[in-house]
Amino acid sequence: MKSKLCCIELFICFCVWICANLYSLFMLFEAQTEILPQNGQEMKLLKDLKPGLRFIQRPKDESDIEWSSWKYFIHISFYYLIIQFIISEIIRKFSLPILKHWYILSSVIFIASHMGVRQMIIILIQPMLYGIIIMLGGNKQSIWMTSILLLASYNSLKYKYYFWNFLDHEEMQDEEVYLMLFSVAWIELRCISYTIDYIDKRDTNKIHNFFFYNDVVNMFSYILYLPLLYTGPIILYEEFEKSFNVKYESLTLRVKRFIWDLTLLKFYSFILDIAFHYIYFFAMQDNMELVRKLPTTALCGGGLWMGLEFHMKYVISYGTTTAFARLDNIEPPPMPRCIARVHIYSQMWRHFDVGLYRFLVKYIYKPGLTIVSTLTKLPKIAHRLIASLATFVFIFMWHGTVWHIFIWSILNYLGIILEHVGKELSRHRMYEWFKINILKTDKIEAYFIALLCTPLLALSAISNFYLFAGTEIGNLFFECFINPSLWNSMLLGISLYCCCHVSMALADFPSRGCTQKLNGKSE
Repeated sequence: MKSKLCCIELFICFCVWICANLYSLFMLFEAQTEILPQNGQEMKLLKDLKPGLRFIQRPKDESDIEWSSWKYFIHISFYYLIIQFIISEIIRKFSLPILKHWYILSSVIFIASHMGVRQMIIILIQPMLYGIIIMLGGNKQSIWMTSILLLASYNSLKYKYYFWNFLDHEEMQDEEVYLMLFSVAWIELRCISYTIDYIDKRDTNKIHNFFFYNDVVNMFSYILYLPLLYTGPIILYEEFEKSFNVKYESLTLRVKRFIWDLTLLKFYSFILDIAFHYIYFFAMQDNMELVRKLPTTALCGGGLWMGLEFHMKYVISYGTTTAFARLDNIEPPPMPRCIARVHIYSQMWRHFDVGLYRFLVKYIYKPGLTIVSTLTKLPKIAHRLIASLATFVFIFMWHGTVWHIFIWSILNYLGIILEHVGKELSRHRMYEWFKINILKTDKIEAYFIALLCTPLLALSAISNFYLFAGTEIGNLFFECFINPSLWNSMLLGISLYCCCHVSMALADFPSRGCTQKLNGKSE
């Protein structure tokens, strides 16, 4: 529902929500400043607090391996990616048909020279396996069975000693190992995107029935495309293929935008690194007793910080890699929408990782909905919920089959169910009577909807804490949610209620880089 509040009311809601955020972050900083000096021995045991920048003279929280891995990738690849683009542009101008060959060769050279032969073997296993399946005439069922088996195997092997031993991890930096783990997950999505699209074209007689050399080139150039190989985001194969057929934007305009994007993202990166010198909530999670000493308002600040850091990290990571992709005329998905302006589950899925959302809708949700609708005569809402369940099963397996990811997936699915139920009830004639006779105006209905969404927003936040920080932190927030004090409940409730109004008012305000409409609706 769109906001029906007047400008003054929206301004008040915006001010309350922003002030609540700033207050909770300030309380977190104050609380950790009081707790850590009183526990000097514990502070020394926080292994992720490392010496920071000299001019700040404070320790720095370096516990986020995703963030350090991304910085490591940019550090080792930046100049290589620039050279790759220059050569790509020359090839594009004089011999476009061999550009895909260059993408493959460039990626192979980078992997072999910077990561090693064993890492290359791991990266090439999946596309080779999927290529063999479609070469043998495999169908979608065989693709999905293979994908499920690979996910199960990958999520088992990555925790086993012999997998790490194969990587010679003792001779590698931690960031190299994690980049390899991330790349395997992203490669699987690209393998599925290419092979499903290929089978669709083959089954509709748009292409031949055999897997020829050009198909191999198409597949490997997409899957191994270097800027997106290790850190994402996922760009569907059809979007990748368009880059070779669209009218090219002038080189000057592309370079200007690239420089502007990287300058802005470098500034974001600097701000985030500065913040790590002042907020130690991630590092404190090594000692849960320290976290439990935080007052509730400070704990809320910790939850907010995890969300903001998660958002900024992906804006910078996705923004940098897609800046290189845009140089190659690939139109990337919009940047993640700030978590502080989203109040319902479906919007979070639709607008945070848009590339992943498009993948899930195209390859899982819509086909699942078609199959369920054909095989059963259940109500439409049941069809949608079953298709959504299949989607969340895949999400759980892809993110990692561990307990806190399972809880996060279950809570997200429950949130989606509640949204669906709410939408169905809003179409019922009893609600129409309630709206006409009790609520009477659209503005009162907006108040009512925001009130209903407030506890759902709280549940959404807590579910994400399981994803950000694991089971112990998620359980701690749940304890505070289940047994709150009256004062804290009022503060949190008012803040989240204002957030709902802000979110409804900004619902149609696009994310940065949003030049296309999203395909379908997230469920």
